[in-house]
Amino acid sequence: MLIRRLNLAKPLTTILSHRNHHARFLTTTTTATAESTQPQLTNPNSPTSTSSPVNPDHLLRVCTILYQQQNSPESRLHSSLTSCNFNLTHEFFLQVCNKFPLSWRPVHLFFLYTEKAHPSFPPHSTLTFNKMVDIIGKSRNIDLFWQVLQEMGRRRLVNDKTFRIALKTLAQVRELNKCVNFFHLMNNCGFEYSLERLNKVMETLCENKLVEEAKYLVLKLKEWIEPNGVTYGWLIKGFCDVGDLIEASKVWNLIIDQGFEPGIDVVDKMIETFLRKISMMRP
Repeated sequence: MLIRRLNLAKPLTTILSHRNHHARFLTTTTTATAESTQPQLTNPNSPTSTSSPVNPDHLLRVCTILYQQQNSPESRLHSSLTSCNFNLTHEFFLQVCNKFPLSWRPVHLFFLYTEKAHPSFPPHSTLTFNKMVDIIGKSRNIDLFWQVLQEMGRRRLVNDKTFRIALKTLAQVRELNKCVNFFHLMNNCGFEYSLERLNKVMETLCENKLVEEAKYLVLKLKEWIEPNGVTYGWLIKGFCDVGDLIEASKVWNLIIDQGFEPGIDVVDKMIETFLRKISMMRP
């Protein structure tokens, strides 16, 4: 990254000129949201979850068994669950996950039960896998988290949300090499390197104040994914949000040098941060 000597007066003038340039070209054209226009990575042949009524008594009974017998032998746990005679669907699995939002063991044990002891259960979908892997990540069982991500790749049950969950969790625990390796792993599983996907990950990381980790990811993946103005824009906003005006200015200079046009949201964020810094320096 090109590093210039920080000059507060000059960047502010430059930013204001960019802000005025954007103001002249504002239109009222309505665009579709990113979620409606961006294709998902889910395998079209994979099953999707269909909502069906869940018997609350059965749900309570199953969750009680999972909680009370989470350290029991697998055979005993599976026998107890089977004796409940409940209707196992994707929706039921999701409801069980909701009962243990920060506890990986009951959720993973139930997942293993659905895979081994309940042959009538339809194959897991991207939705059910994302739900489970998010809980495992929040529980900070990173070894199991990584194993499940690999399994999702092998089964081709990965979408943009999977990338967001994976990178946010790994960045939070400073597993930076795994952050980079996740992109390589998914590429080997058929989910090719994608700038669009990288930018969605940048959005998630920077909005969660993980901008240093986001910067590391961009630099390490540059050989395979060339960043664009959107990528750098997220870094600028991320550094502004954590109060690092110097790093934000360095990325700003890089955008200008590479011929990218900063978005109006980036311009506004820089102006806001400069003015806030100036007000803090006043006696």
